[in-house]
Amino acid sequence: MKKTILASLVLMAFLVGCKNETKEPKEGAGTTVQTLTTAIDPSNIKFLCQSSADPNTDADAPRHEVFLILGSSKIKVADILNCEILNKESFEQNQIPATAIAAVGGWWAGAGDYLYVIEEDGNYVVKQGATAEEMTNNDFGYKTIMSFDKNGNEVF
Repeated sequence: MKKTILASLVLMAFLVGCKNETKEPKEGAGTTVQTLTTAIDPSNIKFLCQSSADPNTDADAPRHEVFLILGSSKIKVADILNCEILNKESFEQNQIPATAIAAVGGWWAGAGDYLYVIEEDGNYVVKQGATAEEMTNNDFGYKTIMSFDKNGNEVF
């Protein structure tokens, strides 16, 4: 009886350990493999400003973490002093293109940091710039800091 139970347990363990292998279609075999990823709609892209629990005590200034909401993902993109969501009407005065999807920025003690996300070359691109009272050229100097494909994967 013990041998029968032991043999049954070994057989069950063997059967559970076996996996059903299916072969993937080979390239050029005339089959199309579809991916299940869906492109992120620009209406599902926005920024989120969160006040940091650890303020900038050296400068006695606030500190905010800036996150990009890209579909269902939340990605930290920057730390800036002051942060608020910018409306489309303020884009031009902050040298943000009218075609930008979303923008944030803030002014603190004579200087400001600004970020926006825009669609470029089939990717969603995050750009960051800054300005200050003492600047004479009035250029925010926006530079790309992150890029994502339409499915939300970071592009390097």
